Amino acid sequence: MKKIVIIFLAVVSLATDAAAQQLLVDQAKKAITGLTMTVDSYNKAFNKLQPALTNDETRNRAETWALANRIKIEQYDKYMDNRRVGKKIDAKVMGHTLLDAYDYSLNALKLDTIHILDKKGEPVIDKKTKRPKVRTKYSKDVVNRLVEHHDNYRIVGSELYNIKDWDGAYKAWDYYCRMAARTDDSRWRVPDSLVGEVRYYQGIAAWQKADTIDAIRLFSTARHMGYNHKEAYDYALVCLSDLGNDAEVVKLAWEAFLKFGTSDPQYIRILINDYISREDYSGANDLIDDAMVTDSLDDELYNLKGLIIENQNDIFEAFPYYQRCIELNDSNALGLFNVGRYFYNKAQETRRNSRLYGRQLANLVNPMYREALPYLEKSYAINPNNQDLINALRDIYYKLGEAQKLQAIEATR
Repeated sequence: MKKIVIIFLAVVSLATDAAAQQLLVDQAKKAITGLTMTVDSYNKAFNKLQPALTNDETRNRAETWALANRIKIEQYDKYMDNRRVGKKIDAKVMGHTLLDAYDYSLNALKLDTIHILDKKGEPVIDKKTKRPKVRTKYSKDVVNRLVEHHDNYRIVGSELYNIKDWDGAYKAWDYYCRMAARTDDSRWRVPDSLVGEVRYYQGIAAWQKADTIDAIRLFSTARHMGYNHKEAYDYALVCLSDLGNDAEVVKLAWEAFLKFGTSDPQYIRILINDYISREDYSGANDLIDDAMVTDSLDDELYNLKGLIIENQNDIFEAFPYYQRCIELNDSNALGLFNVGRYFYNKAQETRRNSRLYGRQLANLVNPMYREALPYLEKSYAINPNNQDLINALRDIYYKLGEAQKLQAIEATR
């Protein structure tokens, strides 16, 4: 008899606990029906509901999560109302309110999907869709709320990114794309190119989080979905380079070069360096010559052509190409450096091969150093980080007795 009483008391206790948790859900539902709801009111309503999200009696009910989704969606809307009337809002808190709403919707939709069974306990198959029949109670409202706020996830992603919340931005853009990928409701549908653009931004967020492999995946997805802007190639190249994946760098550089040509010389430079690393100078030459057919006035092509010839022979045979490079663009830092390097190397070689000494030798080579200076100094003004250039200038200043200039460049070390 004593055991029966204990069991009965346990049952009563469980029933009381279940009733208490359901009461929390009902109280939270009632708390959001007021006409003068504020952000703080929604916080209080959610705080009432929160214990029910972890309690065994209520966390397995779709109603609990559907209500959590509704509270967060409506709270986000209240934040937006406040912003419209000029009130200061916390962009991070507002953004994560919308992210939480999506997370809660997943639980609600999963728990709200109940399969209809026949008398034998087998799923009933819909004759039209050929899929198991289900019944729902809360899913329609949950989905409608998400559809109405679909584009807000894209916007929130940008706002979170701007405040350097990389994780939040990543999630917001991911949720936007997940919803756009749904095929069960035409209201989700947006152009693939827009989804591709959002995947690109998500890739940037992944890159900011130092998740390089995921960033590469997302940049690739963006390109395949129609977002073929240059930056989708450039960021991917940076990530692949960081991983040391030379084969994929070259492969992607070919794609970019075929699309953008020499508008950005980095692509053809990668390809030429690949040829040179394989000692395929003929292939490098052919690539440059083909590019020159369509763009004979591209200064960078002439500079690259000179580098190839120099690798095959010497700087003296490459000089006409370097010279043509700066004729086409007198601000090409590498072209200027290479022309200046030609005169510097000419002076150095003359010194090595000459039988003259002292002033006679200086009179012979110093004009060559002086001829190199304008090109090297202009290149240095454009790109002061070229160490080979700095070394050449220091040597020339020393040999010409340009003490003031030598001190100035030494001060930058």
